[in-house]
Amino acid sequence: MGRFEDTEAAIAQRLRAMKARPEMTINLVEFSTPLTASGYTQDEITTVLNALAQDRIVEIAPGNRLRLIKPLP
Repeated sequence: MGRFEDTEAAIAQRLRAMKARPEMTINLVEFSTPLTASGYTQDEITTVLNALAQDRIVEIAPGNRLRLIKPLP
């Protein structure tokens, strides 16, 4: 598995841990702090979040927040 895929899996795991649902928004700092503590860089996290936004899975919401658009499988 490549670094992009590792980061994507870590992001999905973090969203599940936070019990993310489409109707809620998540503070990006609160979301990304454990990921950076696990060794993922801000650039890696941003790259994956942008790809997920392009695929209409998440969206960056106003106020530096993240919203899940589709439920996680």
